[in-house]
Amino acid sequence: MRFFKRHVFLSFIILLSSIFIYQNYTREVSYDKNTDKKNNHYVNELYKSDDRIYKNYLAEEDQMMYDLIYDMAKKYQLKKTINMKKFHCSDYIDCAEFIDTANSALYVDHPELMNYAGYRWVYANGRFNLTLQYSYYLPIKEAIGTLRIEKIIADIEEETKNMTDKEKILYVYNWMGENNTYDRVFTYFSKNQSIYNVFVKKNAVCAGFAKASQLIFQKIGIESYVIQGNSDSEHMWNIVKYEDKYYYFDSTIAVSIKNKKSDRYYNGLKQKEMDYYTVKFPEWYPKIESTNMFEIEKTA
Repeated sequence: MRFFKRHVFLSFIILLSSIFIYQNYTREVSYDKNTDKKNNHYVNELYKSDDRIYKNYLAEEDQMMYDLIYDMAKKYQLKKTINMKKFHCSDYIDCAEFIDTANSALYVDHPELMNYAGYRWVYANGRFNLTLQYSYYLPIKEAIGTLRIEKIIADIEEETKNMTDKEKILYVYNWMGENNTYDRVFTYFSKNQSIYNVFVKKNAVCAGFAKASQLIFQKIGIESYVIQGNSDSEHMWNIVKYEDKYYYFDSTIAVSIKNKKSDRYYNGLKQKEMDYYTVKFPEWYPKIESTNMFEIEKTA
């Protein structure tokens, strides 16, 4: 006690630091008790994946590649040489498409895999030298980031618990726009593909925003999907279910525009503004409505 009386300023700093650590990292939050931690693809408590693409749309060889990439990512393994003959792909193009399918499925099924950002490869004599790209290379950063993100999503869940589905969808859209910036300088850096950058650094690109939106939607009870494809270039966004119909949801537009008074700010909720988007692996997703989800008035 004497120490704290003699060092009032230091004691105050310790108190503030303790409150900050508790509020942002050690505070208990609720978990889904039905989460199967023994599942071969369990990552963390941020997201309960049902491995929808893996189970329903991938052939056995695709699943093998999916498992291989997943295992590498979980272990932070950088490189692996793969004999593609056992996957029965015939040439460079065939093998490249094969790996791309497995990678896309993993991206869609596991947005919570925050360290994994993508891959590169070199092909020669029936073998792929596969190199994974990571958002960061320190497991401790993933562990600390997971604790922080759990608290942020728990607070969002509390704030939205009495909202209608329409209000929840709009809330997530605005939350992304208000709390993030689009990284136009280091756009293609691997770190920008991660939910870590969205929730902690608050600076990312479309892949990060789509994955982060997916995590929030699951927690607040909105059915949704991560989707890959093209808008003006390669892009990632979401599908949301509203009143038993499915619509595009593109929070990257909110982040990019920022100004709610702009005529374009809410375009990421207007189906007619996204009709030109093309979907990669459209068979993975439900039918999208051609009309708007709901009309949005400009915020004053």
